[in-house]
Amino acid sequence: MKKTGGTKTAGYAAAMWALIFALLHVVWAMGWYVGLPAEEMRKAFQQTWFLVYDLIAAGMCAVAATLALALIHQWGRQLPDRLLVFAGWSATVILGLRGIAGVIKIAYLGITGEDIANPLFLWDFWFCLGAALFGFSIWNFRRASIKD
Repeated sequence: MKKTGGTKTAGYAAAMWALIFALLHVVWAMGWYVGLPAEEMRKAFQQTWFLVYDLIAAGMCAVAATLALALIHQWGRQLPDRLLVFAGWSATVILGLRGIAGVIKIAYLGITGEDIANPLFLWDFWFCLGAALFGFSIWNFRRASIKD
């Protein structure tokens, strides 16, 4: 049986990150726009596709939380290593690309003299945090697998 190896902190943090984001998507879908501009979101959520998108995003976050836990618990070892590694790196890359693109946009706006005091820009750093947490989780998982 494989060890869970290394630290579990990154895995738990990645799971918590994903659960928080899943909860936020559900809350937003219910009409409470915490951390978002309420008037813009009311208009957006009047479109059925946007509500569906938000609920799908909540589901994806729940799956991501399960993935993060599978990387650090023995029950996750029942899944093929390749599947866990592929899913973990996929989450890391997708979150990283989204976060880095946002940070580049913020930097560009700042350089060109635009106002960057928009609270929505904090979400770009949230995505970067998620990428880092999933990256550390998969790195720890691979490191533990190599030792076996």
